[in-house]
Formats: sequence, structure tokens, C-alpha cells
Amino acid sequence: AMAAVCFTRRAIPFMRQKKWGRVVAVTSIFGGKDGNARPWFTMAKSAETSLMKSLSTTKYLVRDGITFNSVAPGGIYIKDTGFEAEQKNNPEEFNRKIDLEYPLGRLGTPEEVASVITFLCSTQASLINGANITVDGGQSKGI
Repeated sequence: AMAAVCFTRRAIPFMRQKKWGRVVAVTSIFGGKDGNARPWFTMAKSAETSLMKSLSTTKYLVRDGITFNSVAPGGIYIKDTGFEAEQKNNPEEFNRKIDLEYPLGRLGTPEEVASVITFLCSTQASLINGANITVDGGQSKGI
């Protein structure tokens, strides 16, 4: 969470000078929820979402053309991470878990998350400010 704070604080003056900017925090569907027994992760991701929401209501920043949003991915398949190891160690159990927990029957890709972030950073997303966009293929149970 502190990396998001430090980066945002350093970038804001440049964005204000240009009268345009986009800040997007990559959080998680577990930020603000039960955290899946990972309290420090949940706390950090919740804090990042709260930071973006708070900044999104700071008039002198948003009226300088800066928007602040969060993207909350669910399960994303990234090579050389936990999902790949699970799949290799027990492919049958891995496939069963994916079938049960992921409505689309698959994990997401980094490119799918990046597409949402790219849109949020575009001029077309100028009215999206203070949003926390879930990118999980329906994995999360909350509304």
C-alpha cells in the first residue's frame, strides 16, 4: 500500500501541471472482503482502494483532470506463480477447483486486466472516477 501512496504523491504534481492524469491502483477482489485468510494482503488492498476513493473526491485534483480508480482482479493465471505450480502438482484437483470456483471455467489473463486499465487511462474514461472495477469473470460472490 505504501508503494501506491509514494508513487501517487510523486506523480500528482506532474499531472496537475499537465491538467490531465490517470491513477489506477491494482487491488484485488479480496481487498475489503475476508481476504482468504491473508490479513496483511487484504489490509493493503483495502487501503489502496480507499486511497483511490478518497483522492477521487479531492476537488483540486480531479478538477485538474486527474481521475483515481481501482481495478480488482480475481484469479489471474501468471506463469511461474502459484496457479502454475498447483496445476502441475495436481492437474485433476486444479481443474476441479477451477470448474467449481470460476463461473467462466477458467482463470483470467494479465492481458484482460491490462485492457481494463488501458481503458481507464484513456480520454474515453473521463467520467469514471472513484470506481473499483472488478475483473474476475464472476468469481467474487459480493455485489
